[in-house]
Amino acid sequence: MSSMSADRVFILRYDEVADTFTSEFTSGLMKDVKPVIKLPGRAPDFLFVNSKTEPDAIASTLCSAIELPYILWSFNRHEGVALLIGNNSEDKIYRFPFEDKDRSIVESSLSVFTDIVGRKKAEKALLKSEGRYRRLVESSPESIFIFNDNNLTFANNAGIRLLGAEGPDEINGKPLQDFIHPDDYEFVVDSITEMLLNHHEIPLTERRFRRVDGSVVDVEMVAIPFTHPDRLGVQIVALDISERKKIEVEFLRVERIESIGVLAGGIAHDFNNILTGILGNIDLARMFSPPEGEAIRYLGNAQQAATRAKELTFKLLTFSKGGEPLKATTLISEIITDSVKFILSGSNISFKYRQPDDLWAVDVDVVQFRQVIENLTVNAHQSMPDGGLFTITAENVMGNTVPVVLEKERKFVKVTVNDQGTGISEENLQRIFDPYFTTKDKGSGLGLATSYSIIKKHDGLITVESEPGHGTTFFIYVPATDKTPQVEPDNEESPKIGKGRILIMDDEEMVSVVAVEMLRSLGFEASAVREGQEAIDAYKAAKESDKPFDAVIMDLTVPGGMGGEKAIVKLLEIDPDVKAIVSSGYSNNPILADYSNYGFMGFIAKPFSLSDLSDGLFKVLNI
Repeated sequence: MSSMSADRVFILRYDEVADTFTSEFTSGLMKDVKPVIKLPGRAPDFLFVNSKTEPDAIASTLCSAIELPYILWSFNRHEGVALLIGNNSEDKIYRFPFEDKDRSIVESSLSVFTDIVGRKKAEKALLKSEGRYRRLVESSPESIFIFNDNNLTFANNAGIRLLGAEGPDEINGKPLQDFIHPDDYEFVVDSITEMLLNHHEIPLTERRFRRVDGSVVDVEMVAIPFTHPDRLGVQIVALDISERKKIEVEFLRVERIESIGVLAGGIAHDFNNILTGILGNIDLARMFSPPEGEAIRYLGNAQQAATRAKELTFKLLTFSKGGEPLKATTLISEIITDSVKFILSGSNISFKYRQPDDLWAVDVDVVQFRQVIENLTVNAHQSMPDGGLFTITAENVMGNTVPVVLEKERKFVKVTVNDQGTGISEENLQRIFDPYFTTKDKGSGLGLATSYSIIKKHDGLITVESEPGHGTTFFIYVPATDKTPQVEPDNEESPKIGKGRILIMDDEEMVSVVAVEMLRSLGFEASAVREGQEAIDAYKAAKESDKPFDAVIMDLTVPGGMGGEKAIVKLLEIDPDVKAIVSSGYSNNPILADYSNYGFMGFIAKPFSLSDLSDGLFKVLNI
């Protein structure tokens, strides 16, 4: 600047908000001066101040602020930078006004300073942007990983949690192979190699990661080429989808159960009609056979075989929409202990049951829930041939302690069933609830599938955890209730004898014939019709005569004709006090579980024995 007879230089930054100029750089000062200048008017692009300059408010403000008699000013409004050259030399030789030729020097100098300031500004913006990006990455709910030379060099907070690490030091520097499931590793490596070669991203794909403890987590992931730091690497973004996969598995399992249920329900309906005829005729034959004769023994064997067949149809019904639970409010402790003791009686397995004193009541079908406990107990017994400990624990749960597929607002009773048996492999664990899947030499493969379907129809959930050699644990969740448990009266063993007129409506002749004979053996008068309209006509005619029917037993499903659901509506119009009983082995409606809301007073499930028929009929007649 000596060529311009200048002895000091200022670089000023313009603040648009405050409308002020602040000193960013000074040179040639005897002391540190950081002026803040507010001009009285619009800043000029160029300004001379010398002995010939007319008085000017802006010039006076600048000279006064930095105490200089002569200034040379240049301003770049776009960049917000000003250059102020001053001459305050004590040497008379150099003390003279600036000349026009000095302007080009100042403007070129300002251009250089503007470039420098622009770069500094860009650097600050970049640092600020990198800071924002890092904060965004660290706070992202998605897991973000960077790999250089196949080694992990960065993981955000979500990524650290996903891999089950305590901190970055536990995972940084480890190879990609440590974090990818062996079955997915080849695919990931090949995809990354091809991606880096062709410079494109790996599209969204589902894979499995391995955590530091060796456990597996399902993820959705994408990958892109990424330079970090100054080296080409790979950025992987992953989202934990473990809970979603559990829901998908649950949904597919329900679909399989329901598809089999369509077939199972139809088979059960036909089979139960046949069994009704078999069991009914066996009961009648036993009544007319000498108690000490050989026939009684053979009939007893036949009855046992038919009863086992009845249990099989029960299992089939649990898959069908017609196998709705007949719920009653109860405490499950007695169901559990009685079922387990019955199965384990005489075995070398010890049993422990624990529950809190305030365990909630539940609404369950007692027969179905007992079947679940018996199935799990049988499995435990078979998995511990050398004996061991079998434990069941019941507890109250709600809120965040409830699995994601259930309603967190509801209260549940959780039953944990644990054995010390041989355990189940991971491959078989995925299919354990599938119908007809079994790893046993003997067995139908319906036990766990039946249990799953029963708990599902109770709006609950059953899950399993197991490891070969370390036993198996089942978790059952059943909705709790605030209602008071019901006390069921003891059933009498022998059928009751009565009197009165009973109307049977069933499209299966085999069922109606044996039902009429069974009712007559119990002391009743009985007659049968095939479908609903015939039942309505017969009931109306009897009511108008001197011999009305005391009760009506109607099948719910009549192919090609009127069934019990429509017939009961007409009967109630004829007689609001009609004592109607619904009887069926299968229905695609929930009427059997809630028959009273449809106008029925009772329910008798097919196949029924003489005692079943007697009990169901007398409950209604005594109302």
